[in-house]
Amino acid sequence: MGIGRSALLAALLAGGAWAAHSAGLQRLTLAGEPPLQAMFWTPCAQPPAPLKRGPFEVMATEDCPVAASGKLPLVVISHGYAGSALSHWNMAAALADGGIAVLSLNHSLDSALNLAQGGSFAALEARPADVRRAIDGVLADRRWSAVLDAQRIGFLGFSRGAYTGLVLAGAKPDFAQLAGHCPEPQSPMCQAIAQGQIPALKPQPEPRIKAMVLADPLAAFGASSGLEKLKLPLQLWASEQGGEGVPAGAVQALAKWLPAGKSAKPTVQVVAGAAHFAFLAPCSAQLAAAAPEICSDPPGFERSAFQKRWAAEVLAFFRQQL
Repeated sequence: MGIGRSALLAALLAGGAWAAHSAGLQRLTLAGEPPLQAMFWTPCAQPPAPLKRGPFEVMATEDCPVAASGKLPLVVISHGYAGSALSHWNMAAALADGGIAVLSLNHSLDSALNLAQGGSFAALEARPADVRRAIDGVLADRRWSAVLDAQRIGFLGFSRGAYTGLVLAGAKPDFAQLAGHCPEPQSPMCQAIAQGQIPALKPQPEPRIKAMVLADPLAAFGASSGLEKLKLPLQLWASEQGGEGVPAGAVQALAKWLPAGKSAKPTVQVVAGAAHFAFLAPCSAQLAAAAPEICSDPPGFERSAFQKRWAAEVLAFFRQQL
């Protein structure tokens, strides 16, 4: 008899039965043009140690042997605008500690490493191709293909990363939806939207992805996006206050277009009191000083407490779906 969802969630919140001990961490460079820089997280049987990576303070064990008796599911994490492979490091570590391998990548045209074309349609068009290339690269690497189950691949995206997930699920962007709340008003993309000069970007379905968690997706989808045709399981999250191209209530509006799944239409878990950046890992003192706009939360909101609950919910979802 399987463990019930509520009991599973309680165990995960307590850091109980599913935990390996910590997350192992490897740096990867994935071939292609340009090469993609990524972090690869796996279950580790050694205790974690604090690692300093730029402004991030990460708890993981570097180059730890994979602690697994069988092949692992894989989850790809896609960051938001100007984010990085470490923007959601605590989520990656929690999933790895719970028995899931995680590939978090730096997107080629709009990460903290390269923002030269960050405000362009080209950056958004490149994102799904980045994810596909990242999956190809890690599955082709003989070090990891032996421990990964290519039939159990999931995806987690935040903001532009959640936009990326919807395109990979088969949705067609409708950038006219961003008129009036485009996140970088002076960028070439937002200027073009204001002038009605909007390209028709196509869906880029990736059938290897079997389930998705999407948090505050960029509000670039509407009635013409084909959302009603999407078939894979989705877990949707929304900050109550929104921000950065995600108006309050936008995720709930998007969910109305989605089809019913095996039991019911996907629902949105609204994070009370949260603004858009609540889905980022809690900031180190160095990062908070350098980028207070992404590290500050509304009064009364505790990002660390929410992040622990979010990680447990996400792990439970991927365990069920993968």
